[in-house]
Amino acid sequence: MAPCWHRILAVISLSVVGCTTTAPPDDIKTAPSGMIFGYVEANNEAIEQVDIFEYGQVYMPPLRRPPRVLVFDNGVFMAENLKPGKYIIAGFRSEKNNYTMARSARQMYQRILQLKPGEILYAGAFQLLITQRGKFDYGNFEVNQLQRPGERDVLKHLYDVTSSTGWQNKIERRLKELWQ
Repeated sequence: MAPCWHRILAVISLSVVGCTTTAPPDDIKTAPSGMIFGYVEANNEAIEQVDIFEYGQVYMPPLRRPPRVLVFDNGVFMAENLKPGKYIIAGFRSEKNNYTMARSARQMYQRILQLKPGEILYAGAFQLLITQRGKFDYGNFEVNQLQRPGERDVLKHLYDVTSSTGWQNKIERRLKELWQ
């Protein structure tokens, strides 16, 4: 029996489409689960991946995977269902560049985010600027903290994408706190 090429092509195209879209956020899995969120933009390129790691942990997929981080087309990112503890934003990745934020233990220690049980934590808004293109590596870059979008703007986007999850309630409470 000859293979049905149109079926094989359909399966391949569906798997490629599935890789390019952002998955919906998962619901809260346990009461102490928390979330880290923020915003990032870079030199006219889309950031496709944000690496958020638990401080002091080593990840070796498939045995131990880093936390899942959703990155949306507008630059908003979120990592949900994190256990309480210390986390760092280790880097950002686009199709063309890797922006490694913590190249030493000292830099990692200076960038620790302390996540409390059940907390949603704003990591900030970042602008990545390439200062020197590399010939054999990724070159150099600088990171600037942005005033806009602020925490409220990012939360408004996350409120919409977390509909029908417990995260939406936590986001709504945080938005009310920010109004006061």
